[in-house]
Amino acid sequence: MIRTEPTPIPGIRYYTPADDAELIARDGKVRTAYGDVPIPLQEDDFAALGGIAPSYDAIGRGIYLALRSNPDCAFGDRYANILKEAYPHFVSELASHLVMLEKKDVDVAYLDRKIRCLKIFALIEPSDPHIPLEIGRGLLERGTTAETFNRATSSLYEAEEFLQRSISISPDSFQARHHLAEVSYLLGRYDNARALWHGVLPALPASESRQVAQRLKHLDEGLVPRVPVVDYLEAIAIAFDCYQREEWEEAAAILHDVLDDENLQSEFPLPEVWYVLGLCCTRLAMPRYAEEYLRKALELSPSYGEARSALKNLYS
Repeated sequence: MIRTEPTPIPGIRYYTPADDAELIARDGKVRTAYGDVPIPLQEDDFAALGGIAPSYDAIGRGIYLALRSNPDCAFGDRYANILKEAYPHFVSELASHLVMLEKKDVDVAYLDRKIRCLKIFALIEPSDPHIPLEIGRGLLERGTTAETFNRATSSLYEAEEFLQRSISISPDSFQARHHLAEVSYLLGRYDNARALWHGVLPALPASESRQVAQRLKHLDEGLVPRVPVVDYLEAIAIAFDCYQREEWEEAAAILHDVLDDENLQSEFPLPEVWYVLGLCCTRLAMPRYAEEYLRKALELSPSYGEARSALKNLYS
């Protein structure tokens, strides 16, 4: 169903243009009709209208802010088309931001900004299969990052949507199929994951090929987590939240349940789980168990600075 109401966005108010409203840009060389959609304006620009139509610059600023804030907003495809036709300088600026974000270290805030930026380009260039592939990869990464386990379900379902879109544009993309197989595995759709991985196995680099072959062997043997991995990730997020609320026994109980699944442990080591479990045991005056769990976290991730510091301070 096509949404007909504009999406509320902080800092934005919507202007209803005349049916024949038109943007004239590039010294009259570009004429872009925009009377078919409500136009997002920055609040200051909306307040300054005074009964007249917004200026070219005001419309550009508003559309640019709306898309950067929420590229999934209603009429986003129209706004992106207006941006492409009438505001190429904003498109160039977006491209520069994306290059900068590609060079940043992994960080959830930057990852979210990168995904939003890519979503705008997906609206601008809907036939480019590489863009939804990169969005899907970013959403997969976000869904499997400890800091955002609480968004695992929504991130993975959205990743599935964009990876399927990439495949629909470029059916032979082994990368999109490989990542879609990973998403399917995490969601517990093992038959789909098996079929996808069998199809891409010959095209994968050697290191990934070995890992996928092992995963396929486990699938064939029925060695899969007791519940879909995504459910474990959401449970871990609940446990982390319990720890922040100083409900250490509850947090430890949830994490013990997660770690009791040996198939999950073999496929997803999750050093953060061992680390937080070690902190729980520290708080519960169980130093021997805390040391064991912190050492396990370091065994899985030798550069885990927080775990190393917690272990160092355990008996101090």
